[in-house]
Formats: sequence, C-alpha cells, structure tokens
Amino acid sequence: MDPVLVLVFTVSCLLLLSLWRQSSGRGKLPPGPTPLPIIGNILQIDVKDISKSLNKFSKVYGPVFTLYFGMKPSVVLHGYEAMKEALVDLGEEFSGRGSFPVSEKVNKGLGILFSNGMKWKEIRRFSIMTLRNFGMGKRSIEDRVQEEAQCLVEELRKTKGSPCDPTFILGCAPCNVICSIIFQKRFDYKDETFLNLMEKFNENIRLLSTPWIQVCNTFPAIIDYFPGSHNQVLKNFFYVKNYVLEKVKEHQKTLDVDNPRDFIDCFLIKMEQEKHNPKSEFTIESLVATVTDMFGAGTETTSTTLRYGLLLLMKHADITAKVQEEIEHVVGRNRSPCMQDRSHMPYTDAVVHEIQRYIDLIPMNLPHSLTCDVKFRNYFIPKGTTVITSLTSMLHDDKEFPNPEKFDPGHFLDENGNFKKSDYFVPFSIGKRMCAGEGLARMELFLFFTTILQNFNLKPLVDVKDIDTTPITNGFGHVPPLYQARFIPLAASIIKALDCKLTGVSLRREGAMDPVLVLVLTVSCLLLLSLWRQSSGRGKLPPGPTPLPFVGNILQIDVKDIGKSFTNFSKVYGPVFTLYFGTKPSVVVHGYEAVKEVLDDLGEEFSGRGSSPVVDRMNNGLGVIFSNGTTWKELRRFSLMTLRNFGMGKRSIEDRIQEEAQCLVEELRKTNGSLCDPTFILSCAPSNVICSVIFHNRFDYKDENFLNLMEKFNENFKIFNSPWMQKALKNFAEIKSYVLKRVKEHEETLDINNPRDFIDCFLIKMEQEKNKPHSEFTTESLLATVTDLFVAGSETTSTTLRYGLLLLLKHTEVTAKVQDEIDHVIGRHRSPCMQDRTRMPYTDATVHEIQRYVNLIPNNVPHAATYDKEFPNAKIFDPGHFLDEKGNFKKSDYFMPFSTGKRMCVGEALARMELFLLLTTIVQNFNLKSLVDTKEIDTTPLANTFGHVPPSYQLCFIPR
Repeated sequence: MDPVLVLVFTVSCLLLLSLWRQSSGRGKLPPGPTPLPIIGNILQIDVKDISKSLNKFSKVYGPVFTLYFGMKPSVVLHGYEAMKEALVDLGEEFSGRGSFPVSEKVNKGLGILFSNGMKWKEIRRFSIMTLRNFGMGKRSIEDRVQEEAQCLVEELRKTKGSPCDPTFILGCAPCNVICSIIFQKRFDYKDETFLNLMEKFNENIRLLSTPWIQVCNTFPAIIDYFPGSHNQVLKNFFYVKNYVLEKVKEHQKTLDVDNPRDFIDCFLIKMEQEKHNPKSEFTIESLVATVTDMFGAGTETTSTTLRYGLLLLMKHADITAKVQEEIEHVVGRNRSPCMQDRSHMPYTDAVVHEIQRYIDLIPMNLPHSLTCDVKFRNYFIPKGTTVITSLTSMLHDDKEFPNPEKFDPGHFLDENGNFKKSDYFVPFSIGKRMCAGEGLARMELFLFFTTILQNFNLKPLVDVKDIDTTPITNGFGHVPPLYQARFIPLAASIIKALDCKLTGVSLRREGAMDPVLVLVLTVSCLLLLSLWRQSSGRGKLPPGPTPLPFVGNILQIDVKDIGKSFTNFSKVYGPVFTLYFGTKPSVVVHGYEAVKEVLDDLGEEFSGRGSSPVVDRMNNGLGVIFSNGTTWKELRRFSLMTLRNFGMGKRSIEDRIQEEAQCLVEELRKTNGSLCDPTFILSCAPSNVICSVIFHNRFDYKDENFLNLMEKFNENFKIFNSPWMQKALKNFAEIKSYVLKRVKEHEETLDINNPRDFIDCFLIKMEQEKNKPHSEFTTESLLATVTDLFVAGSETTSTTLRYGLLLLLKHTEVTAKVQDEIDHVIGRHRSPCMQDRTRMPYTDATVHEIQRYVNLIPNNVPHAATYDKEFPNAKIFDPGHFLDEKGNFKKSDYFMPFSTGKRMCVGEALARMELFLLLTTIVQNFNLKSLVDTKEIDTTPLANTFGHVPPSYQLCFIPR
C-alpha cells in the first residue's frame, strides 16, 4: 500500500476521532468557541496574554465557558460569583489539581502543588502543621523576616547608590526565610550554592511564562521528542532536586529524632513513624518534591512581587513619598518595621495590596480539576475535567476596582483614608487549594517593602514617564521587564532628645579651707539640687506623695509588701502616679485598664527595661531580661527562635516535660511517705527541662553541679526579696563561672552543622558575626543570656509549684475535686498530656488560680490580677474565679502572671505547660498530707519585695 495513502488515511481517522470526541461531550459542558480538530481553540487565543482572551470570551459566552487546549476540554470560571460558587461553596469537588505536564515530568505527581487525592491532603496537612510549628503565624517568623530585611538593607547599602539590577538581591531575602525553615540556616548572599539556586529559579520563572511552555503543556508529547526551552526548565528543576536530595542525605546522617532542626528533619521523622505503613505518602521522593515545591512557592513569587513593586514605586514617586511619610510618622528610622505597625499604616498597607492586585502575578492561577462528576449551573461537568480560574477577572474587576488598569492605592482606601478589605483581592487564590504560604508571603511583602523604603530613596536611570511596567511575557505569570535602579540611603536623623543629667560634683581645695565646711557646703548643695530636680519635673509627671530629699518616698513604702503600698497610693492618686525611689522618679501603672493601655497599646514606647543596679552589676546590661535597645531586641529574637526550634510550642517539649514529670514522681516515691521539704525536688524538674535545651542534657537529681546550681538559685530568689542583696552577687558569679566552663566545653566539640543545644546555636551565631564590629553576640552576652534563661525557666516555675502544693495542702476540698477530675479524664495508668486540659476545666482553673493567688512577681504588673471587680474576694483562694456558672473554664484578660506587651515572658508557653503537667502528675500519683491542721497552715509569703516566696514547709507524699 502506498505510504502516502496510509498517512492520509491515518490523519483522517484521527481528525474524525477528534471531532467525534469533542462533539460527543460538548452538549454536557458549558458553551464556548468552536474548536478545531486536534489543536482545539489554540489559534483563537492570544498565548502572550491568555487572560485578555478569556475576558473576551466571557463577554460572549458568560462567566462559565469551555475551551479546548488541544483535544482536552477545560472549563473556565470568570468573575467573583462563579469562582466563589465553585472554589468555596463546592470546594471539595473543585479541589483537584489540573494537569501541568512540565511539572509532572519533574515531580511525578508528588509534592504539594501538583499532587492529588490523599497524597495531596496528607502532604499539605503535614507541611502546613510543620511550617506553623517552625514559625508560620507566630512571632518568630516575623523576627526572621525582620532579620533578613536588615541583611537585605545591608546588601543594598553596598551598592553605594550606584545603578544595579535588583533581581538577584531581591530574590535572596525571601529565599533565605524559607531556607531557615527547610534547611535550618540562611545563606550568605555570596554563597556559591546560593548563587546557583537563585540563577535556576530566576531562569525558570521567566521560561515558564513563555508561550512555548504553554504549548508543551497543551501537547505533552513535545516534552519528550522536541528541542526547546522546556528542556532548560527541566534541567534547572533537576539541579534543584539533586541539591535537595544531597541535603536530605546529610540530614539522615545527623538526624536526632528527639531534636528536629528543620522541615527536612520533621519529614524524616514522619517517614520513620510510618515505615511499616505500605501505603505511606511519606517517602524520600515525596520529601524532595515537597521541598522543591516549597522553594518555588516560597521564593520566586515573593521576589518577583518585590521586584515588580519597586518598579511601580519608582514610576509613581508621589505614592512612594506618601509611603515614606507614613513610615516616618509611625515607625521612624530608629527601629525596624513590625507587623503591629500595619494597622497604623493604612496607606502603606493599601500600596502593598495594590501592587499585588495590579501586577496580577499568576493571572490564570494553577489549573484545578474536578474530583467527581458535578452539576454546576445546569451544566454537567465530568470528573477529571480541567478547570481554569481567572484571577485577573477578580483582581481587575472594573466594578470593584474602578480603572483597574491604573495603579492606584485608593482601590483599598475608604473615603476617610482607612484601609478597606475586598473579597475580590485573591492573589493567593481561594478555596481548598489556596496558597499554603499566604501568611508568610503577606508578612514578607509588608516588612521588606517598608524596610527598604524606610532606608532608601528609589531613583530610576530614566525619566519616570519612560519607565515601562509592561510584563516581558505573561503566558503563565507576569514578570516585570529588566531594569536598573539606584538605592539612595536616606539621611539619618540628627535630632536627639537632650537629657539634663547630673554628671558629678567636684570641689577643689584651695588654701586651708575647713574640711567640715566643705562637707556642709557639699551636702547643702546636694540637698538643694535634689529638691530642685524633684520639684522642677513633678509638674510634668503624674501626681504622687511628696518625696523627701535623697530618700524620696522610701519611708512611705512598706518594703516588705510594696504591692500593698501601691494599692493604697492608687486609692489616693489614681491608677497612674509617681513615686521617688531615692532621687529618681518612677511612674507606677496600677490596674487592668492602665496596664493594658501602656503595655499593649503603647507597647514599643514602654518596652524599655527599668534600672536594676544589682543585676546590671552582674550582667553589665546584657542578657534577655535586663538589657535594652538593640541588644535586647537581637538577643530576645535569637533566644525565642532558638528555643522554639529546640521544642518550645512543639510536641517534643511536651514529651520532655512528661518524661521529667515521671522522674519527679520517682523521686517523690523515694520519700516513702515520710515528712520532707519539697523545695529542692520541685526545683529539679523545671530546671532539667531548660537544661536539656541549654546544655543538651538533663541532670541526675544528685549530681554535684546540679546541687550547687539549685542552691545558688534558691538562695538568690530569697535574697532578691530582702532589702539587702550583696550575697546575690557572689552567687551569680559562681553560676556564671559554671556556665563559662560549659561554654568552653562546647567550643571544643562544636559541630556547626549539627547544633546540639542553645549554647551551640549561640556560638554559631558568634562565628557568623565575628567580622561585625558591633555584634551583640559575644561570650559575655552568651553567659548573661544563659543565666537569664535559667532564672526565667527554672526558679519562677519551681516557686509556683511549691506555693501551689502548699495551697492544695491547705485546701483539701480543692485537691479532692482535682483528683476526681484526673481519675475521670486520665485515670491512673497513663501520663497527663496537654490535650487533656480542654476536658479538665476544674484542674485548669485551679492552676490558673494558683498563679493568680500567689502573684509571684507583684511589682511587674502591680495587683492587676487581683482586681476585685474581676475576681470577687480576690484574697480568697478559689478556682471558681476561672469557672463560669456551668463549670466550664473561663478566660480573663486580667490574668497576666507573665506580664503583657513586648516584654511579656519569653517562656510563657513552656511555663504553662510545665505547671499543668507537673501539678497534675503529682496529684495523680500522690495524696498530700500535712502534719498540722489545715487551718494552721500559713500561706503568707516570707518576703515580697521582688517576688512572693512561700514559707518553708514540710509534707508527706502518700502514694495513691
């Protein structure tokens, strides 16, 4: 048979088959333009601007229509109503991911972007949970973004105002944020591996936007048999995958299942947990695909938005000026922008939203598909049909956004200049396939944009009228044209507040002046100066009792119960008054409303730490508790991030506390029900939890070093409550000496790729900043910070435990109710866990009432937690203060034992967990027995200048 005849016959059959397949199903699908055999509607679509073509079709066929990309039909959703009805109201049915052959060639249906079914659900759920645990949505991720923003500023400063292409630099910042979560570390901007990764990502996002890739996705056979740019895309993806696989193998060699360092560790642990599940979705291939997806989703989209946004701001200088004016007014130039600022910066917030709306980064979204047959608006759409959602139709809706082609922040401002939300703002899509990293991306865009504009003026190399904002290509995504800009540093503010302070008084003896006369003259001058300073400033400060020279109001205050004195003063002078401790005035804020207004509403202004000379003498203004300014911010940020990475807020820390609780129970059993002082034993448990984070190991309760540390901490807490504190200096010196010894041991065995504990992480940070002349990360700072963490993580919790058991010993009816609830919910054959707390309202209320009643550090928030209106009979120990009429636990805004605002206790989550688990475990296993009548048990604190310490007592732990 003639080969030509065979070819003609074959092509004819294929054409007829194509026509039959298209016509046989068209009656059930929404209407649309007539497709051609094989190629479908390709010739009727502008592949360089598909969204424009979709808009034209919607005017003819309505908001739901059918297009054929090749031989396969795709249902297009256009406009708010259609997309909401499909993706939200019928979210499950439209939650499939449509075919994207180029990506499928790389990830083979794995990962979180292009997977489907249970594979997608399990991997997405795990990824979101793990990302959240490593910081997404918590303050720690904000700290990371702020830190990276400062690194970005430093890199831009290095350009010295000369012309530069910002593509690479703007790609580094969001990539480093996601790297810190996936790989545990950020990269230096000149790291060779980092440079290669950035190059591959930048090239791929550009190529994926070309018409050729759209053709490849329409006709997948091209991918395997034809040359073209798709091969470079695949090559780049495989480079990234190979790098990720290499990092995974490194992680496998150093994995510690009890101490996950990053996302990869968490995934490997999940794989180990499911190794006996033959259908587990957690495999090495899935891990590599997921991490690759996270890189793409967490890096390139944000960096492209930043790059496009700066181009728009450069063109619209008037808008940039308004943003900088708002930054200057709200943030200033002496601190970093934070997410709390956003609510006070409506214009800046509107500009960031308008950038995302205007650039319309991914106009057609990623394709969806139907998970089952669906009847939608009287059309029958079969399972597996690809669904295209036009985000452009919402972001550029002319009814919601008048003149949508114009860049105008007014689209997100009301008539009063306040920010207004819009349901049509969907750059992250909507429904079940909504971008998993939306919260992170929003945070990055706001903080990066504001930090850049806080520090630089943007200067183009051409006239603003000549700046072209038309995307290079826009088949898959909108990419800005290449451009250069100059980042001109803003002049630093030179106006500083002047303080009139006494720097010293000196007298020069001349001749034979009588020494007594000199002394009298000196004292008289100091008295007059003291009176003048107090009277000259008092008119500007809140009212208060009249101070005496030198001593101020000391003689009018009961130094053994300052809190009581504050309450008495507040009844005379109101909730805000002034006291003089010596010659220095202190403003006292008393009561919930005043405390909230000061520490929450004006958090930044009131975030400084007041002077504590004894502590300053020991720590030299370092550490996380008594430091200030940049020192405090950097050390607190680092400590929070490191503590969280080593378990705070994650299940692993709960496991550690449960383990320590069982060790505590074993120690209490050794008393054999005999009389004992619980002070030391109760100190060991919380101290060992924090030791496992700082020193990598817990101590045996009879370890000599442990005994010495506990002795010093217990003694210091008592000393701090007394009017005389000299012995505390000696104790702190011994503690710091021990910590220094451990630091030196760590330096000798440090592995920078496998940090074991907090000290290792700090040493690595010191190494990273060794060439930075003003780094806050020094050995002295490390010693002070570790000492602070011990105090914050050990003594306060153990004192609360000790005081709590004394109260339970006195109030046997409360203890009995707690034990009944424990027996009912937990029983006696398993350990309590944090999930139990929601089902144990009485126990939860009791733990809260212990903290409220003991008021451990009264002068932090003076008696705000014992306010009579909120807690009737506030001096009575009553769990009912935290229970409603139905016996359910009720929260109270007045409950703030950890303070509130920016100086809120770093270890609040850890302390809450310890108190609940340790107290319930003790009461689960023991009855508490006193040798005296409960009426004679004294719960009055020994001293309460600095903190409330329970009186020494003994009791018997009788096994249940």
